[in-house]
Amino acid sequence: MSDKKDTDFNRPLVLLDRRGFLKAGVAIAAAPLIAGMGAYVLPSEAQAATNKTSGKTILIISSSPRANSNSDALSNEFMRGAQEAGHVVEKIRLSEKKINYCTGCLACIDEPGSCSQQDDMDKIRERMLAADTIVLATPVYFHVMNGQMKVFIDRACPIYPLLRDKDFYYAVSCAGGNSQVESSVKNLKIFTRSFSGAKEKGIMSITGAWDEGAAQKSAAFRQAYTLGVNS
Repeated sequence: MSDKKDTDFNRPLVLLDRRGFLKAGVAIAAAPLIAGMGAYVLPSEAQAATNKTSGKTILIISSSPRANSNSDALSNEFMRGAQEAGHVVEKIRLSEKKINYCTGCLACIDEPGSCSQQDDMDKIRERMLAADTIVLATPVYFHVMNGQMKVFIDRACPIYPLLRDKDFYYAVSCAGGNSQVESSVKNLKIFTRSFSGAKEKGIMSITGAWDEGAAQKSAAFRQAYTLGVNS
């Protein structure tokens, strides 16, 4: 994003058009990612204490079609920690919502914030704009996020010029190895780096998770709680 866009983002034609948005995504994908996909940085004790007293609005988007799946469990544990720290947390399970796929009509390009379709994404976009922090939780299907998450991302296009200064966390589970987590997180970051002032705060990931309940036995489960407390 240019400095001009940051200072004058309400001018419609300053916003990236859809072709520019896709080109930006390709450029971001080529950029080096933060090393160590399971790594995270905890704030100082003073910052954690400030978080507990001030409280934030946190939105969790969980895309697994299975309740209590491993990615869902990681997001639940993050939520438990965040709530104990005094934050207001809302969790949305995409499988429980009616969300149509993007038709590419370009209505949101002509009028940022608008969408030609009326479904549950209307309210979800409102929640995204109101949140201080957004957590994206997904299982890995064929080395990337699952279809529910991708449809959600496509339908968030109307607000990508308007969503500013948010913190993002990622929760990813897969039956395979680290490369599958890395490719999935890479794609999630292409999405979140489209937003001005976005901050990537932490990754919760689990590999080799074939069975339900694997997350609870992993170090990532404890990490999720800690990240929630310190979010």
